[in-house]
Amino acid sequence: MERDENMFDIDTYAREAAEHRHYLHAHPEPSFEEQGTQQYITDCLHSLGLNPSPIAGTGVTATITGTQGPANDKVLLLRADIDALRLTEETGLPFASQNKGVMHACGHDGHTGTLLAVAHWLVDHRDQFGGTVKLLFQPAEEISPGGAEPCVKEGVLQNPDVTFVFGMHLWNTFEFGKIGLRAGPLLAEADRFELTVTGKGTHAAAPHLGADPIVAAAQIVTALQTIVSRETNPLESRVVTIGTIDGGSAFNIIPQSVHMTGTLRALSREDAELGAASLRRIVSHTAEALGTTAAIDYEFGYPPVINSCESVAFLRPILQQLVGESNVVEPEISMGGEDFAYYLQQVPGAFIFLGTRNVAKGLTAPHHNPKFTFDEDIFPVAVSIFVAVVRRYLS
Repeated sequence: MERDENMFDIDTYAREAAEHRHYLHAHPEPSFEEQGTQQYITDCLHSLGLNPSPIAGTGVTATITGTQGPANDKVLLLRADIDALRLTEETGLPFASQNKGVMHACGHDGHTGTLLAVAHWLVDHRDQFGGTVKLLFQPAEEISPGGAEPCVKEGVLQNPDVTFVFGMHLWNTFEFGKIGLRAGPLLAEADRFELTVTGKGTHAAAPHLGADPIVAAAQIVTALQTIVSRETNPLESRVVTIGTIDGGSAFNIIPQSVHMTGTLRALSREDAELGAASLRRIVSHTAEALGTTAAIDYEFGYPPVINSCESVAFLRPILQQLVGESNVVEPEISMGGEDFAYYLQQVPGAFIFLGTRNVAKGLTAPHHNPKFTFDEDIFPVAVSIFVAVVRRYLS
């Protein structure tokens, strides 16, 4: 990583980021239940002389104004997500979760630790930027509807009006130190649906006296795959996944109903709406053809994350200077979801990936895995990225 004379002390703040991460990792809290995390962040920001405010229930926001040069009306929002997952940790880390059944398995502890350290750097170096930095520690990224939309509705992009928004995700599918920067779609819309297929229960030995919802559900699962294989342009992307099936109580009973949940992913709201219409048609008609009925509850989720070309062009030389041109790569589009999209719908900005996978250290577990952790040697890079974006955008 290339350094300049104004960033010689970045390692001090990187160590602080790791310390914050250790505390947060040991005390994880699920979405919209991050009261302890909120208090920790608030106390840290108060200790820096800032005046943080709650937002979206369990989130925190604060502003820092630079003193460099003449008055500057630019406002840069930096965002970190703070919630954990309902998952039992199996990492064996000395700072492993103390909250049974809840774990930071997606790197949000690292995001939050990084932004707290960046806040400290900004307070110590107000003379190196002008304008205003707005910090957002956002709750509930992991569930839909999540925390970003409430933050927008509660005015996080106003007072003062945000002119650029920036976010980063530690990414264990990327080699350590690589940065993923892509113009256009980066992450998909993530919709959720529930299906209840209702038939007529009867004895398993007399199926002709009932209407079997298990058979209907099986046919529906198979038929839904044609949304991708036969109704989606082969050069475009959709995903349809059934994640749960629940039905039946005994080996010799045809049940009354079967319940299923799943997700549909697409790279635009238009494609998601077309997919949802296909899903409703296929489910309803397949159920009817087999003498059953189907109730469909479809929820449009996070919109796709779309980085503007202008924002990517602004960030590319900054990131290349930090990690080298060859280490800034264009990632494949991910069909995962991320509610950072709500900010990008309102103001210019970008979302990037920062690689944390280290095969030599055995740090390769994927996100949302009970063994997930990341290489903390990434913190100097993570802190430097935020600092460099601030200095370049607000100088």
